[in-house]
Amino acid sequence: MIARTNFEGDSNVGAYGIATDRFVFISPNISEKSLSDVERVFNLPLIQSTVATLDAVGLMSAATSNGILVPYTTTDEELKTLKKSSEVNVDWIDDKMTALGNIIAANDNGAICHPDFNSKSRQKISDVLGVEVMPYTIAKLPIVGANSVITNQGAVVHPLATSEEIDQLSQLLKVQVEVGTVNRGSPYTSLGVLANVDGMIAGSDTTGVELAHISQVLGFV
Repeated sequence: MIARTNFEGDSNVGAYGIATDRFVFISPNISEKSLSDVERVFNLPLIQSTVATLDAVGLMSAATSNGILVPYTTTDEELKTLKKSSEVNVDWIDDKMTALGNIIAANDNGAICHPDFNSKSRQKISDVLGVEVMPYTIAKLPIVGANSVITNQGAVVHPLATSEEIDQLSQLLKVQVEVGTVNRGSPYTSLGVLANVDGMIAGSDTTGVELAHISQVLGFV
């Protein structure tokens, strides 16, 4: 199912959650209408918690069907809530970089991360998410999470991604990778899209052309 909407007037719907093929991790503070949209599109268990007291859980965390990774700024109460409400591995990473959703991108086949993560941090990412992790750039930028929306079916990345980046990413994640934009030209596709293999919510500013392209790459048409 595909929907085009906003959360509390914000078309950056991907900032508020992460959709995997097993669960959806979403802020508990979005409206009943927004939660209803999420439940209708994905029909999966919802894990609801803030991260580091913020509603932008899509920006602050990374997840696959195997696990949820949060920054060290996550509170003890939030970590307790996540572990109690989830059936997957949940843990925090001791690293100065905290906006994990902007700097880690993953599906159930692999993950890429900001090149400044050291080997210990990369191992932690791999352990929690249950996939191989590679330091990477997209469009020669280290914010690989912000620059890509990735599912187990496909990936849409920053329009200036190089052909070498696209080819290597396709091999690592085992999906078709194409460039694209969301929300009337934004290259930060993960901010404007919440998606897994069965459903997608795109920001309300997304044009018909953008929506059709993303839908095709992610396997909905």
